[in-house]
Amino acid sequence: MSTSKLSRDEKVENLVLNLSMIMMGIFEGVFASLATGMATAMNQTAEAITTAFEGDGKDLGGKKPSTNLISESEMNGKFKEIFSGLRKEVAEGFSDKDQSFKEFLNNPAFDDGVKIVERHSLKIPALTEKLGDSDLASYMSLIQNGDPEVESLMKELGEWQQTAPTFRK
Repeated sequence: MSTSKLSRDEKVENLVLNLSMIMMGIFEGVFASLATGMATAMNQTAEAITTAFEGDGKDLGGKKPSTNLISESEMNGKFKEIFSGLRKEVAEGFSDKDQSFKEFLNNPAFDDGVKIVERHSLKIPALTEKLGDSDLASYMSLIQNGDPEVESLMKELGEWQQTAPTFRK
C-alpha cells in the first residue's frame, strides 16, 4: 500500500506503531544477546561444578548434575515470547477506537515525523505504512547490518522523538 493513499492520521498511527515495534525489536535483540550470555555462563558454571564433584570423587547419590541447564535457543525463545506479548499489547493500546489516542495523534508535531520518513527512499515499505512482521524484520536486518539510509532515517527519527509528544493513557 502506498503511503500517498493513506490519510494523515493513518500515516501518523502507522509511524507511531511501527517505530514502537522497531524499538522493541532492538531491545529484544539486546535481551537475546544477554540471554545467550546468561545461558552460556550458567552452563559453564554447571560444568565446573560437575567437574569439581567428579574430581573430588564425591558421590551425588548416583546422580550427575546437569551440565546443560538451559539452551541459548530456549532462553532466546522465552524473550521472544515476552516481546511478542508486549507488541500485541502496544498494538491494542494504540487502538484507533481509543479517543485519547486519536487526540494524541492530532498533535501537529507528528507531521514532522511523517515528513522525515517521506524524505527517505528505501527499497522496503515506509514506516508510515501498515507493516507486517516481515517488513519489520527487514528494518531490523537493515539496522543490524548498518544500512546507511536506514541509519540516517533512524537517527533523524530519534532526534525528532526527543521533541515529539508521548502517549499517556
